Amino acid sequence: MPSVKILDIADVTHNVRRYTLEKPAGYSFEPGQSPVVRDVWGTITYKGPGVFIAGGAGVTPFIAILRDLHHRRKLDGHTLIVSNRTEADIIVREEFEAMRGLNVIWTVTDDPQSKLLHDRIDAKFLKAHVKDFAQNFYLCGPDDMVKALRGTLKELGANVENVTWEK
Repeated sequence: MPSVKILDIADVTHNVRRYTLEKPAGYSFEPGQSPVVRDVWGTITYKGPGVFIAGGAGVTPFIAILRDLHHRRKLDGHTLIVSNRTEADIIVREEFEAMRGLNVIWTVTDDPQSKLLHDRIDAKFLKAHVKDFAQNFYLCGPDDMVKALRGTLKELGANVENVTWEK
């Protein structure tokens, strides 16, 4: 296995660190997939405009997808919904909030001092914040959350073919 050079290490939040590695020649991946030294993994790839729903660090595969769309000025019609325990846990918050055309909804479940929403992402939450359940949905987060949301989206009328999640 070839070695790769670490180009940068940066703290993203108080408990998340980003490593930037040198990309080996001939190595490719799509935004949303997780490049690792041996091979690319991840089933989340972009399939068109929709709603990205993440729990905590589950936002990670969405960063590359949304950065790519932002760079290409294709963010209109996209929504990012992220649940974290506290505001301090939110990954690249300022960057997401600065992305023109992206509708961002934050909710925190264990931060009573926060002025953000304090709701869990469930059917009631989705009915209040999503107008069209025929669009694409992207899910990533804790397994129990993703499983529950897949069922909830189906109950709300989403086509299972339009729901992408980390398998």
